[in-house]
Amino acid sequence: MKKTLAISANQFAHGGGIESYTFDLVRALAQEPDTEIKVYAAKFNTSLPEYALISPELIRQKRIPKKLRPFFFAPQLRRQRPAGEPLIACNPADDADVFICGGNHLGYLRAMGLQANLIDKLTIRRNRSNYATAKSIMAHSEMMRRELIELYGVAPEKIRTIHPPADTNRFYPKPEEIAATRAQYGWRDDETVFLFPSTGHKRKGLDLLADFFERTDLPVKLAVAGSPLPRPMRNVQELGFCKNMPKLYRAADYTIMASLFEPFGLVGVESVLCGTRVVLSDNMACCEVMNKEAGFFFPRSRPEQLAEAVAAAVTLKQNGRHKLADPFAALGYNPTLTHHIGLLHQMLNGQTA
Repeated sequence: MKKTLAISANQFAHGGGIESYTFDLVRALAQEPDTEIKVYAAKFNTSLPEYALISPELIRQKRIPKKLRPFFFAPQLRRQRPAGEPLIACNPADDADVFICGGNHLGYLRAMGLQANLIDKLTIRRNRSNYATAKSIMAHSEMMRRELIELYGVAPEKIRTIHPPADTNRFYPKPEEIAATRAQYGWRDDETVFLFPSTGHKRKGLDLLADFFERTDLPVKLAVAGSPLPRPMRNVQELGFCKNMPKLYRAADYTIMASLFEPFGLVGVESVLCGTRVVLSDNMACCEVMNKEAGFFFPRSRPEQLAEAVAAAVTLKQNGRHKLADPFAALGYNPTLTHHIGLLHQMLNGQTA
């Protein structure tokens, strides 16, 4: 007889990092013998290959106003979910066996310097319920663990830090394709290209980076993959939305980011796995799993250190020593999905340390 393992998600469709993480879990867990993966979600993309691996359970929310739907999900799920069914919550759901914490709202508001409005207060209240009713919480970084304890008063013994996996089957060095990709985007060999993947420019730190790149006389280019630029900028290239991120990581000389709030920042790990060093603000949680070999790190509060980091990166490129020969040696954890699933099973079996 098959055992059932449930996953909750806002949507079973392409979206951001948490949707990709949900697909990772489904692909891995569905390979386990005698296991049925049930997914509770308010929306399903039935054309996805992962859809064939699950038993879908629709949370019906069409009659609920869009802004209020997230606050109705948990009680709807409670009514539909059989008693005792193991649950991995990849969205704000109550009564999870393992609640996946890839971010928190109080930490976000504090980092962004924002005051809580009514929706924010409802979100914070909802999250307090999620954390209180969960048997255990997987924090995707030590930063998240600290904020759960400090801002929400969650008991430390309830939380285990397990950094998120990266797709090592997609992100790996492939030096033979670099020249063609650079030619495609018009990147010269005598310039140092810094890739900036971003769909939220304010949070990801575009203002700070653009202020430097527009003023510098170094032979550099900031290549922005994602949302459109707010205006034309000197030394800045708009790539638009890109689906070929492994190729871009490999072809760029560095990946750069200066986020105001980054609960992890998988782009940093993906870049390193492709053999491309990073230039990151040191408040980004992915810095927890990188050593000095991974790149250059600077405090957001010291723009002059950003300038120093970029200059050092340019020098390393000009000396032909900027690419990583052994990406895994630059990381302080095992980023494979197989390893991550093993740790997840430990938590499902009651091990939180």
